[in-house]
Amino acid sequence: MVTLIYDSIAWEEKEIIKKFQSEGINFNLINAKNNALNLTADIDIEGPAFIRCLSSKRSLYYSYILESHGIKAVNSYKTFNIAGNKVFTTSYLYSNGIKTPETEVSFFHDNALETAGKMGYPLVFKPATGSWGRMISLLKDENIAETVFSMNDMVSENSYYLQRYVERPPRDIRAIVVGNSISATIYRYSGAGWKTNLALGGKVEKADLSVEELEIIMKTAELFDPGVIGIDAMETENGLMVHEVNSRVEFKGASKVYGNKIINDIVNFLKKLD
Repeated sequence: MVTLIYDSIAWEEKEIIKKFQSEGINFNLINAKNNALNLTADIDIEGPAFIRCLSSKRSLYYSYILESHGIKAVNSYKTFNIAGNKVFTTSYLYSNGIKTPETEVSFFHDNALETAGKMGYPLVFKPATGSWGRMISLLKDENIAETVFSMNDMVSENSYYLQRYVERPPRDIRAIVVGNSISATIYRYSGAGWKTNLALGGKVEKADLSVEELEIIMKTAELFDPGVIGIDAMETENGLMVHEVNSRVEFKGASKVYGNKIINDIVNFLKKLD
């Protein structure tokens, strides 16, 4: 029995359900929005529990609670906790020897402006949590930084994540890792702007990575518990640089060039855990 926990059914979840059905795999669906968890009693959920919530908080709570009750969670609490927060991710990558862009985090508006000035523009501002490129901004000067930080204040975000703008080709790399293997690698090209997010109009093609680049991807993946994650990296003159890890990776775009491979890899991985 495999349990799929969700709060919104997107393309990826639909395709996973279709694969479960086509293979005759026993599965259960749980909508996290409509399901309370009793913290002081046995939880009637059969694992492995594949957590695919859009809400990072729901994923974090579910993974921790299920693991505390002896139920296998994919992804794990450790993965959701670290990869779900860019501040944690960057610090974790650096401390484990993974090359990542120069980054500073501030916790007050005025200090963030001062920090940005010392780092020097251009910089990239990112909210600590979130996806699809929302609120990620290119800070070209202090005026833009002031505007972005003021918007950040309005959404009650008390951190200011500032990353050195990295000169790279008009693309980045996304690797999808399932279990202990790389399932797919793609180049994501910028759409109308400078961001490579597919939700913002970018395009994809298969990535032909070198042995050294694949080793960097796997070294990064091995820092996390085996599961289903996305690793985003940039090509620089000094080699591959990892800038993000996705604990709820989307793979609709990658599946356009890889077909059913990613879905098959995920379901086969879950079957082995059952």
